[in-house]
Amino acid sequence: MPNRNNLAQLTEEFLAGMGEAAPQPFVASPFQSRALSSVMGHDTVVVAPTGSGKTWIAERAIAKFLERNKRCWYTTPLKALSNQKYDKFRKLFGEERVGLLTGERRENPRAPLVVATTEILRNSLYGGDADAGLVVLDEAHYIAEEERGVTWEEIIIFMPSEVRLLLLSATIANAEELVGWMEKVRGKKPDLILTSSKERPVPLRYGFLDRFGRPLPLETASSLPRRRMRQEFWRSFDPPTLVRMLQQHNLLPAIIFLPRRRDCDAAARSFRNFKIDGYNERKSAFSKLAQTLPRLSEYPMARIFLDAGVAPHHAGHLTSWKIAVERMLGEGLVNAVFATTTLASGLDVPARTVVLPNLWVGDRTGERPLSALEFHQMTGRAGRRGMDKVGFVLIVPREPADLGQAMRLARSEPEELMSAFRVQYYQVLNLLATRSFEESLEVVDRSFALYQMARRSRKQEKAVKQRLIYEFRHRAEIMRELGYLDEGLALTEAGKWATLIRHERSLLITEAIRRETMDKLPSKILAGYVAALTAERAPRFLTARLDLAPLAKLAFELDSKERRHRIEESYFGEVFEGGWESTANAVAAAVFRWAEGKTDWSGLVAETGGEEGDLQRTILQTADVLRQMEDLPPPLSEQARSTRLTIMRKPVGEA
Repeated sequence: MPNRNNLAQLTEEFLAGMGEAAPQPFVASPFQSRALSSVMGHDTVVVAPTGSGKTWIAERAIAKFLERNKRCWYTTPLKALSNQKYDKFRKLFGEERVGLLTGERRENPRAPLVVATTEILRNSLYGGDADAGLVVLDEAHYIAEEERGVTWEEIIIFMPSEVRLLLLSATIANAEELVGWMEKVRGKKPDLILTSSKERPVPLRYGFLDRFGRPLPLETASSLPRRRMRQEFWRSFDPPTLVRMLQQHNLLPAIIFLPRRRDCDAAARSFRNFKIDGYNERKSAFSKLAQTLPRLSEYPMARIFLDAGVAPHHAGHLTSWKIAVERMLGEGLVNAVFATTTLASGLDVPARTVVLPNLWVGDRTGERPLSALEFHQMTGRAGRRGMDKVGFVLIVPREPADLGQAMRLARSEPEELMSAFRVQYYQVLNLLATRSFEESLEVVDRSFALYQMARRSRKQEKAVKQRLIYEFRHRAEIMRELGYLDEGLALTEAGKWATLIRHERSLLITEAIRRETMDKLPSKILAGYVAALTAERAPRFLTARLDLAPLAKLAFELDSKERRHRIEESYFGEVFEGGWESTANAVAAAVFRWAEGKTDWSGLVAETGGEEGDLQRTILQTADVLRQMEDLPPPLSEQARSTRLTIMRKPVGEA
């Protein structure tokens, strides 16, 4: 039974052999070599721990396909990740050979290597403009993401069989099932390259930090007397104390995951009176970044970042701030980053140590325990390849249950991926544009959802198939009633141009255009209207008396149609509920003000009472739809372009 004397010994053993890895020539690991050889001739699925070198496989495969004059696509689920890969690939392959396609950015779109969000590739497939020899689908576990997973399925289903697919992920528990489905829809079984956590180039050690700052092995927790354990728990979470303890044991830099945005900001602000070594190096790197990233020098957290080397990172911050934090962390110039789970989603930003002061997360529905998938994504950020000999994962326990839960999560496998396939209006139109109705229904038969149901329950498979076909038929029927399809369910002229709008609320957007709701509007009002149609998160205080009544009436009308057809509702009218206090009005007001140009960025953020990152995201979403509208006939296309350029000024369109 451990006592106070041998606790010190346990700490020493836990930290033994840490230090920095000696520089060594790169040698591909066996799984990397197998995967690279495989993808040259077969579809390939690689499931390997974070930091094990999956990106190297993609980079070498891209180089080989480019040598053969074959075009390559590298897709990610996140614009931030696409931007990061774009910057890296330009250095690797040459600026003129790499393009970027996201909702609001189009750089060198005909380049031989295109970095894009997954939705852009899917849209290009619909438009018949996705020629490729190799397609890399990074973060492939997003196929189970509720809102966007169908995009991955559509790409796998519709990509020509001669194109090689390379799927990369750290967390697919049922990879064999995914491979089986791909064999069914693509005609040939992909190669599956699986590695275990034991094959990580930087091994992980799981431990906990007691209130005296001792890092102890997690497995020893169960052998400590309950009375002793009560003495080891943290009574409150104090970020400066935590960072000081980590520094004493040479465990920095650290990513400290917290459940809510406000927790991250509060943790960083608690260092406002601290000065930690490294100021000059941080100042030099930060100043260089500020030359190309607007608002960085005047950012509210900048002084704390430079003085203490700590920073918050979450979706509420501007892109420029997040880029600065990520790059400086990668350069070893940051002591600690207080982050939400967004930092665990694929970005290449490892640290020596990952700390979990909480084992739950906050979302729109409240608080819930971490899933095994989230836990492994977060802890996978520990240990920097080529820099650390060991990566550390530390729990900060508040009660006995924390340690038990941590041990269960550390031993667990990520949850199995389940298909998130669903039928959407733009999908129906785009399929019917090139296929008969019966041929279009094949997408349901070929979905991962139906494949999974068939393996689990024939009865469930039949029920799911009936539901999806019913949805497809009735969404097509609604589009026929509205004039997008003729009696034979072929596209009308309206249907042909409507295929160019690919958004969750595409039907609401195209109907607003058809009814001339947005014709001949000044840019500021057009920006507000499009923002209202794409609204998600509302600013807290801002309202403007834009007349959104025509849009609200249309939204409720479409909701009524869906109810009559007894299909899953799109809830178009949800954002308009509440009149002047509605989400749509608040979002429209914010984007209207920005397009108007009478309020500077800081003033607008203050007026909204929200966070800069949310306001930026709202404007970027508006710009995304405006770009799609640019492909429509003039004069609306010209006005959409002018409006998009107006709202994409800095700091919104900074990266």
